[in-house]
This record gives sequence, structure tokens and C-alpha cells, in this order.
Amino acid sequence: MNVDRRMALAAMVAGTGVGLASGRSLAATPAAAGTAKAPDWSDPQVRLDAVIRMRGALDERLVISFLEGVYYGVMGARITPLYGLSAGLFRQYRRRADGGWDYANFELVYVTDLDRGDLLAEFRNPYSGRTGKPPQTRLGPTRLTITPTLQVARPASFETPGSFHRFRAPQVVGEDVWIIEESAVQAPPPMNFAFNEVLTYRARLADLADRSRPHVPTHVQFNPVIGWRPWQGMEGFEGPPSHVMGVCAGRVVDALDELPPRYLDWTRRYHADVLADPLKVLAPAWTSSR
Repeated sequence: MNVDRRMALAAMVAGTGVGLASGRSLAATPAAAGTAKAPDWSDPQVRLDAVIRMRGALDERLVISFLEGVYYGVMGARITPLYGLSAGLFRQYRRRADGGWDYANFELVYVTDLDRGDLLAEFRNPYSGRTGKPPQTRLGPTRLTITPTLQVARPASFETPGSFHRFRAPQVVGEDVWIIEESAVQAPPPMNFAFNEVLTYRARLADLADRSRPHVPTHVQFNPVIGWRPWQGMEGFEGPPSHVMGVCAGRVVDALDELPPRYLDWTRRYHADVLADPLKVLAPAWTSSR
């Protein structure tokens, strides 16, 4: 997840070879045309507007990308389930004078047991046999910028050779709009590991055509490919090259009560300030220098 931080249809969209700013529709069906007037995807402002309304909101409200799923070890051509993940990315967006958008972001992530879905107290690596204590990850708040060309401007420490963070142009599939977000970076210390992320957002074309909606209901899929982290116990392991892959799904919501009860319970227990006033938690990102 980006540090400031989805597959058959997603793969179909990604495999079309459409450029970042082409806006070419995969399938503008008669049904879609009958239910909503298709936006003009050739207009850069229309593309950016779709990104913000699906991933965030136009009116500075709190939005939360909530995701749950499973992380796998990948060695050779075989996957091995490792643990579950329950994650919330809390965000607030503000329009920039140059036509882009800033957003404040913090993440609250819990590692979970594969069988019961409880918080995982100890992780046993199936390859090395070593054990480690999974962290509760709280990152941020940070502030990032989405440019009018659908690029994300990040802190200089994350702009390593070969890194990028960008959105592909919206694609229409039937009566839905799909947007792919891609990110690759070598995280600086103290994290100090490589990660790649692909997120796929899906919303209804009719919802995007309704200009009274600053935020539209959006489903999201999340597929990270990352290096092993220290707590996972792979340091010094002499097996074949390997990495970790995640398969997660969820929604972008705009109210805390739309989050699962167990996630709210954990957050109430360990991060009460987040439930008390998440916008207050985000506020320092707006006043700090970058």
C-alpha cells in the first residue's frame, strides 16, 4: 500500500494495452448508453474527476478505502497462504489551484489469522520455520498530490530509480467504469523493502454521470507484490528467490459505521483517537511542510 496507500476483469482491463491517457472504452454497450450519458473520457479533467469521485470525494469529506484479503508466499510457480489482512486507508481530498488534487492519508492495518480472522499474535513462516510478531501498522498522516495527468507526486525519498505511482485512464466495461492505480517503489528506512501495488476501482457509469454525487459508491481490489519484511523470518533463508503477493478486496466508503464491527473493535481498543475524530488525525498533514 502506498506509504503516505485488485482478478479476471481487472486482468482483462490491464491487458488491453491502452495508454495512461487514451480513455478508450473497452465496451460501450447499448445498455450503458441507455442508462447514462457516457462522460467524454478524452477530456483530462473528466478523467481526473472520475478518479477523485471514486477514490475520494470532491467536498473534503472523510473517505475510507477498506480492504480485506489473504497474503501468499510465492516461490517458483507455487503459492502458499501466509496470513490475512484487514486494512483501512483514511483520506481527505482538497482541490489545488493548478487543477490537481492534494489528499491527506493515513493507514491502519491489522494482520489476521487465516482460519478465524482474529488478530494474529505470532506468525510462523512456512518456508524457514522461523516465527515473528506481526505488527499493527499505522502509517501517516502524509500529504500527496494527484496531478491533472493522473500521476501521484510523492516525497522525494520514495522517488527511487524505476519508481512510479499513476492512474490509468478510466475504462468502460458494460455499465461499469474501471480505473487502475499502479505503484512501484523501494521504501526508505525504517521499512526498507520493495513493494508494487495494483488497485482496481469499479463504479457504476450512471453514478458517475450523476453530478449531484461528490463521492460515488466504489468497489476496490488490491494486489500487492512485495519483498519479505523483517518480522516474516526470511532473512538468511537459502531457498529459491521468492516474494509475497496479496489478493484483497473491499470498498471505498464515507462513514465509519460502514466498516466491519471487528475492525472497529480493534481500532477502538488500540487506536481510539482514530474513531473519535479521524479528520483530526489527518489534520497535521495539511499543516506540515513537504
